[in-house]
Amino acid sequence: MMDQGEKMEVIESAIQPEKVALKKTEPADSDLSRLGNNLVTKFHVLMRISQIYDSKNVALHQFVVESLETINTLIQREGVLSLKVMKDDLFLNDQRLRYSVEGFTSFKYLLTQWKKRLIGEVIFKSLVEEEMLRDFIYALIHLEEGREDNLALLREQLTNRQITSIEVNPLEVVEGEEKAFTLQKEDHREIGKKVFFETIGTIKEVITHIKGKQHADIRKLKRLAQKAVHLVVEDEPILLGMTTIKNYDEYTFNHSVNVSIYSLAMGKRLDFSKKTLTELGITALLHDIGKSKIPREVLNKPASLSEEEWAVMKKHPLMGVEIVLNLKQLGEINPKMVVGIFDHHLKSDLSGYPKLFRKKEVSLFGRIIQIADSYDAMTTPRIYKKIPFTPEQALALMLRERTVHFDPLLLKLFIGLVGIYPIGSLVLLNTRELGIVYKPSHDPRWLDRPTVILVARNETGTAKKEMADLTETDGAGRYKRSVIKTLDPYQYHIDIAKYFL
Repeated sequence: MMDQGEKMEVIESAIQPEKVALKKTEPADSDLSRLGNNLVTKFHVLMRISQIYDSKNVALHQFVVESLETINTLIQREGVLSLKVMKDDLFLNDQRLRYSVEGFTSFKYLLTQWKKRLIGEVIFKSLVEEEMLRDFIYALIHLEEGREDNLALLREQLTNRQITSIEVNPLEVVEGEEKAFTLQKEDHREIGKKVFFETIGTIKEVITHIKGKQHADIRKLKRLAQKAVHLVVEDEPILLGMTTIKNYDEYTFNHSVNVSIYSLAMGKRLDFSKKTLTELGITALLHDIGKSKIPREVLNKPASLSEEEWAVMKKHPLMGVEIVLNLKQLGEINPKMVVGIFDHHLKSDLSGYPKLFRKKEVSLFGRIIQIADSYDAMTTPRIYKKIPFTPEQALALMLRERTVHFDPLLLKLFIGLVGIYPIGSLVLLNTRELGIVYKPSHDPRWLDRPTVILVARNETGTAKKEMADLTETDGAGRYKRSVIKTLDPYQYHIDIAKYFL
């Protein structure tokens, strides 16, 4: 049994509002999408708290009423409401719901719990009443995981309770997909997604609180940085794949997490201890925290900054140092962290900012973060540059400026990390297939032969995510596939991040 504190933690974690949506390239009905996201969150809450309280408990009433409001609004608008699981996506009346940052936990919970119970679709055919919804949720959550006759049992319970307005359908297992109940154990990919999205939400919370001059609790940020270190050590490509998620509407938060991942991967290659890696990860997460003190109209200006505005912008590393020195929950702050934030725009020849009164060597943390920061900024859409550089173009520019802006040895290490064909690059293969670089080969013989995800869809339009190792040969010793050239995914309307989610 859970104690009161655990119950409150479950409820609080379940009712976190959805705030940030990751934009997708396909058109969508934004109002339907908003209501759908709201519905997923409500279902998450109901399923979690139904495991704590019995169906007659007064504490449940508020959550059931709020859920009914969303469900019945959708039914009145659409005539019928279908929420369906298809592989790793949720569909509302055949429209795929977009992932959201703070709402990611709700999406993941619903997908996992329905799959474990082999339930694939719930259809509300007419307006629903409170008692109906209570009975349905309790019948659903108390199904035994992995039991083949769950659908029949659930349908029988709905019939016995005379609930005719709710219909349930089986989980459609796509050919080649593992059985749903094998999802009970989270793999590194699922943990990586969770850490990535949670960290974006947490850094947003910290920066928002600092902006509002409120208490900022960064203990969770420290814990997430430690989890990221563990993932980078255990399965680096998973987190590196997450950096393909680029959301320019929430640039500061998304960017901070991406920079932290790149920095950790570099630190791993420099053989940093786990303690030093954690410090580097936190430093990278907080490298732009000084921007919380920059006026929004300067940060989000769609055109070039004026001389006065640029002077304000250049103060953010120093402002970041002041903020971090006042974050008491960081505990004893290693000077490397403070100096790393101060240094991340200095450039190798010290021509960057802030301006120094006396020359000094740019710190190792500063040099690492500067490379990660520049690469992610160049490859991310921005308000003033909707189409970014491709990974290959960004690396070419950085190489051109390696002696002035970057540490040449660290830049060489970074290129080795992301590969000749960087992770997330769209490539054309000699088989006329398109591939997305998933993992570079670190064997000197096969630097131009990464592992790629083939760009292909099944009959439902879902990405197949089939892997191809370009070092693979046929019986005659010839390579089965080779890269001909890289392509710009924006020209082909391919959402790279979708293949890593």
